[in-house]
Amino acid sequence: MTRLNATDLCTQASQLVGQLRTKDGELGFMSPAVYDTAWVSMVRKTTSEGPQWLLPECFEYILRTQLPDGGWEAYACDIDGILNTAASLLALETHAESPIASTDPPVVKIKERVERARGALARQLQAWNVRDTVHVGFEIILPALLRQLHSKGHQFEFDGRGELERLNRLKLSKFKPEYLYSAKTTALHSLEAFVGMIDFDKVAHQKVNGSFMFSPSSTAAYLMFASSWDEDCEQYLRLVLQNGAGCGSGGMPSAYPSKYFEVSWVLTTLLHNGYSPSDLGLENTDLLGEMLRNALLKGGGTIGFAPLVQADADDTAKALLAVSLLDKPVSAHGLIEEFEGPSHFRTYHGERDPSFTANCNALLALLSRPDASTFVTQIQKAAAFLCDVWWTADSHIGDKWNLSPYYPSMLMAEAFGKLLQVWSNDGLKSIPSRLIRDRVSISLYQALVRTLQTQNEDGSWGSPPSHEETAYAILTIAHACQLPVVNQLWTNVQSAVSRGRRFLDKTAGDKPEYLWVEKVTYGSILLSKSYVLAALKVSCERSYPARLVDLFNVSKKTVMEFARFNSMLPLFSSMEPWKIRAAIVEGYMLLPQLRDRRLAVFPRTGMEEDKYFEYIPFTWTLCNNRRNTFLSTKTLVEMMVISFLNYQADEFMEAVVGRLDSSQRSMTRSCIDEIFLTLDHTESNATTPPCPENTDADSYKGLPHVKRIKTGSKASPTPLPSEVTPVLSAFVHHVMDHPSMKAAAPLEYERVKDELKRFLLSHIQQADDNSRFAAQLDSTRDDFQTARSSFYRWVYSTSSDHTSCPYSFAFYQCLLGFEHASTNAACFRTGEEKYIAEAMCRHLAVMCRMYNDYGSLARDRDEQNVNCVNFPEFAQAGPKSDAVRQKQLFSLAEFERSNVERGLEVLAEMAARDRAKTRVLEKVQMFCDVTDLYGQIYVARDIASRM
Repeated sequence: MTRLNATDLCTQASQLVGQLRTKDGELGFMSPAVYDTAWVSMVRKTTSEGPQWLLPECFEYILRTQLPDGGWEAYACDIDGILNTAASLLALETHAESPIASTDPPVVKIKERVERARGALARQLQAWNVRDTVHVGFEIILPALLRQLHSKGHQFEFDGRGELERLNRLKLSKFKPEYLYSAKTTALHSLEAFVGMIDFDKVAHQKVNGSFMFSPSSTAAYLMFASSWDEDCEQYLRLVLQNGAGCGSGGMPSAYPSKYFEVSWVLTTLLHNGYSPSDLGLENTDLLGEMLRNALLKGGGTIGFAPLVQADADDTAKALLAVSLLDKPVSAHGLIEEFEGPSHFRTYHGERDPSFTANCNALLALLSRPDASTFVTQIQKAAAFLCDVWWTADSHIGDKWNLSPYYPSMLMAEAFGKLLQVWSNDGLKSIPSRLIRDRVSISLYQALVRTLQTQNEDGSWGSPPSHEETAYAILTIAHACQLPVVNQLWTNVQSAVSRGRRFLDKTAGDKPEYLWVEKVTYGSILLSKSYVLAALKVSCERSYPARLVDLFNVSKKTVMEFARFNSMLPLFSSMEPWKIRAAIVEGYMLLPQLRDRRLAVFPRTGMEEDKYFEYIPFTWTLCNNRRNTFLSTKTLVEMMVISFLNYQADEFMEAVVGRLDSSQRSMTRSCIDEIFLTLDHTESNATTPPCPENTDADSYKGLPHVKRIKTGSKASPTPLPSEVTPVLSAFVHHVMDHPSMKAAAPLEYERVKDELKRFLLSHIQQADDNSRFAAQLDSTRDDFQTARSSFYRWVYSTSSDHTSCPYSFAFYQCLLGFEHASTNAACFRTGEEKYIAEAMCRHLAVMCRMYNDYGSLARDRDEQNVNCVNFPEFAQAGPKSDAVRQKQLFSLAEFERSNVERGLEVLAEMAARDRAKTRVLEKVQMFCDVTDLYGQIYVARDIASRM
């Protein structure tokens, strides 16, 4: 496929759409699947000449596609190879048990293949990670296959078997096979999973056009296990053999026909991305549009992937969008009445897990209607659901219908781009601007940046490079351009799209790519070509209404200044400048949410400007994007909040508690002890911490006023501990009552509590040290003459506790555990892992403190605070040798860095090939980067507020 000009693109698109027109009205382009082919190969029919295999071509296909290792192809993931191999092994055994000489090879040859297949399946099962599998229904299909193989003498034990059986019990606990006798259910698509569990004669009435939900494997199972032969089913399988994508080669797809699915997907992909009906051929679009419109009207406003198949929200939404784009709209009330749920759209009744992409399609369908404002409630609901899923997603959105991470991003970008367009033109006035600003826009911007950052060197996306995924990525970028802030990255956007299009131009994409999910993964050449044609045509140019521009006031000059500063830091010295700018823009987009929570715990009366506040968002976004970690936005924001609370706690302890006399500080210790003692008695009944959406000075009207002391004030009253307790209590409860803490294991909970208490007490200890240090004569204040311990012991206890790093790391681990399981999952499970992680964190805290003191020496001297270099160990450098002392301190910080790196290396060795542990370590590395970044910023400039 080449792109010469717009006319050539339209010609190719018209020809593609023309392939959707067929004489008999049935079509399907799903690639052949070994799994379904194996099931059809086992169907025997009694004839006047004796038993015969119904379609011997299918068994020939199985024999022809067996791999040298004995297994069958894993198209895109492990479960593909497992299901293909298990079904083929069952087919081999079936043919070996009852061979038909006229079509089967010698039994001895089949048995040789059986042994090779058995060995391959055993290896595949042992290497399989059950938890990583997303294919719908695998938890009932595979156990059924294993039971049938067991009956033929094949027993398979593997590490994931317990988890598979758990999922199988869970699935079947909510579904009784007898439901198949009466209800129209998606399980009819997989009757082969219920062999030995149902009476196949009792599902005969569920047959439609000779098939069971147009599934060759399900229909084959019916012919094999029903008591009487069904001519309609036989004709259906013969039709699929000849007309399916296998074209008579013996290969059978997982579904046929799939007319409505492929017609609606191809039309909407092209029409929504720059092609007009006339570009696609009016004869084509009129015919196909009428077909979809009539199907919707006949189905009461809903539709399935093919005629007479159970309707679903995905196909319904796509069909509604197609007819709207063709100016043949059909009422959307069928979609609403049939599939709207309390918080999102269901794909179909009985769905276990909601589909992100189905909700994208429903949202876009509603937004693209002339009467979109009629459905503002449903539009807001779908948008909020998509944002919630994006907000909590780890790295990328997983989808049950497509394996590519770029597919959900593309659909979200299309839907959110349209939402911004309609909303900014006052089409949906009742949707709050906060949803658009704080959720929709940020999700869309993150989709854009993450897509840009994962482009391959050759201009493609995907691993290995994929035409279809490259098209998804280009479409994501194009629709994300609806955001005005994209102008800050415009050159990079244009470059990425141009490079992606050159990849599509110069390489052929004439084979289906295995990205789509059925029982096994499949591809569709028509779908793939439609996405490529859309990517080659879509425009990135946008105009921005004032309502949209006013959402974010991100100064390009400020972004450039911060980008220049950060590019000089060691951590980002090799990071491309545009990526630094992109992360800073993202930080500024998140800043309004942090400002809303800025006064949720600590009041700021009498404090100087908190100039660190502006830095906090992009310290996290920079580190998140630096290694493409892509931590969930929810966790990212929670850690931003913890970061600024730690700064505020530091300010509060220095400005308020630090001004108390020694007896009052002792009383404050007792108050802190009491706060944590109360936690012990109330933790099971604690309420959610106050995290109001809008907070201001009025938030603390119910608390005793905490008087602040400005720098240089001579007559400020000394606050009493009783005034401090409510604020410290609010801070402690904010941390300890967080949902992730409630879900944490007791050991993890106690760790955070212990470290948080040490953090607060270390400030009092530091205040004691500062008080004694300040009491020294000015002429002696280069050296801390009354230090209570050695520098080493101080920096490994009071000083590093004071950084907040140990408690923040413990809290971060609870966030990560909550992110994955919403239970008591721990990031580090064994005693060895916990010890090394904690040791690594302590080295990190010490390193950060050393960098901090390196950069804040002048401020500490002005405020008469103890600095690392004031300890007697540094005295040999002389009384006025700041440079020498700082050089020594920097050298020690680099030593601690090597300890941190060694700790991470050991944890990586322990994780080995465990993907879950490796993912946790990626996030831990990001935490280390953030901590390191603060240290590097301190070396470059001091950002703490003066007391």
